[in-house]
Amino acid sequence: MSARDSRAPLALAGSLLISVAVVHAVFGAWFGRRLLQGMLFDGIVNTVDSHPDRGLVFWFLLMSPLLLMLGQLCLFLAERGIVPPAWLGFEVLALTVCSALLMPVSGFWLLIPPAGLLLRASVARRP
Repeated sequence: MSARDSRAPLALAGSLLISVAVVHAVFGAWFGRRLLQGMLFDGIVNTVDSHPDRGLVFWFLLMSPLLLMLGQLCLFLAERGIVPPAWLGFEVLALTVCSALLMPVSGFWLLIPPAGLLLRASVARRP
């Protein structure tokens, strides 16, 4: 596979990661809305540490921008024909599999296709 051929799987991985990020944020905001309101009414600053339930919503929502940034990076690389390093796909896959095994009833399974696409894009020959 050439660097040019790596663009399609890489762009698809980016789009999937961004989609998962958006869905994750919407679900987190919806299901955590009461806790988020409480944080807002308490002034935002230092409103998480003493409330484990708020901490859960915080960490849940923190994953969304991270997935968004990774998706944007994939699209950036794809647009420029840059082959991603293989370690990126392996690390996303390893993190996903470990997380899915710890929490089988979760959305972690949605990250396996982008991880596979990242791996596929990384085998492209560099010019």
